[in-house]
Amino acid sequence: MVDHYIDFYAAALAMLKDEDDAKDAVQDALVNTLVSHGVREPYNYCMQAVRNRCVDTLRRRSLLGQLEETSAVVDPDREELLRLLKKQKEELPPTARTIVELHYEEGHSLPKVASELGLSLSSVKRTLAETKNELRKKLEI
Repeated sequence: MVDHYIDFYAAALAMLKDEDDAKDAVQDALVNTLVSHGVREPYNYCMQAVRNRCVDTLRRRSLLGQLEETSAVVDPDREELLRLLKKQKEELPPTARTIVELHYEEGHSLPKVASELGLSLSSVKRTLAETKNELRKKLEI
């Protein structure tokens, strides 16, 4: 496998256009190939592993670029809306506030929220819908 390092590196460099990322992709692919048992055609397996690692790296770069772009833009209207939402959230009844926090801030599913609070799923859904309607009215959205 090491005899084909140049082939793997050339393929990775062509895709990634970065020497360090290409070397990392090849190293990961070689290690993956060496620990995989029963690979019938190690060259083909490793070349595909290099390509897959390169695609993963390109996706990660794209996501990081998108995050940097969105975080660099400060929208004063959005900031004001977030401030108002935070203020309104503090004025909610305790159960409604907890449901909003668990679902939207902590990312819990509605069934999990219901289970954690000892409420029925329909009760959680109803409370959340009523809370969203109240917030929309107060914020005139």
